[in-house]
Amino acid sequence: MKKVLVVFNEGSKKNILIESAIFFKERFGYEIVPLYIKDVRRDEIVPATMDGMIVNLSNNSFVQERDALEEQEVNKLRAKLESKEIKVPLNLEFGFPWDIIKEYMKSTDLLMFEKGEALSESAITVLKNHFKPIVMVGEKGIKAFEKVGISSDDGVKINKSMFSFINIFPEINNFLMLTLLYKIEENTLQKYLEEKGKKVEWKNFDGELAKEKYLEEINELDLLIMGNLSMGYFFEKITGRKGLSIMEKSQTSIFIG
Repeated sequence: MKKVLVVFNEGSKKNILIESAIFFKERFGYEIVPLYIKDVRRDEIVPATMDGMIVNLSNNSFVQERDALEEQEVNKLRAKLESKEIKVPLNLEFGFPWDIIKEYMKSTDLLMFEKGEALSESAITVLKNHFKPIVMVGEKGIKAFEKVGISSDDGVKINKSMFSFINIFPEINNFLMLTLLYKIEENTLQKYLEEKGKKVEWKNFDGELAKEKYLEEINELDLLIMGNLSMGYFFEKITGRKGLSIMEKSQTSIFIG
């Protein structure tokens, strides 16, 4: 039985994560392993709201209020999972997120968590150290694999992600390959995929509005496949180290193998 580890935490959009996980269960036969992490550092990170509720930051009993609200959040999550007939009990852990995630990843096949509007320190740590494929769920969630894109510089990292993707999801045969201000003289990845019987359409974006048009195209996708962010095309060519703006601004979910 294939397993997808679905990681929830304080403030994550749980409905989007659950519905995306259910898509993987119904379409590809994954067993959902739900995990809620209480970050050991959470008292150093003060949110303005929790699950739509305003938190009184000036109250001396803030920590107790926060714990009570988080307990309510966890109970709602349990109820939601049960209502969706997800039989595996919610795992509740307290500690450093990466330390917990890497232990659970040893016995699961795929990691899923919310991408968010800004990548957290924990998310970047996972991206730099992961050893199983990752799906970062965007604002739209995942309901289909009809429009699957590839962000390519024809390098090793995107090749690795594509190798993982086509082996995990061999039934997906149509892809849209996207490049931004980067013309590939000989598209090795496209040739590789076509030799595997895949159909690949290629689009490059140039000009003053290239980045905006590129994001618009990405936001029409169901999923974007890209290479690891520790080095390479996205980190150096497009965003540098300015907060990974392309990834953070896109509404689309991202697969990294």
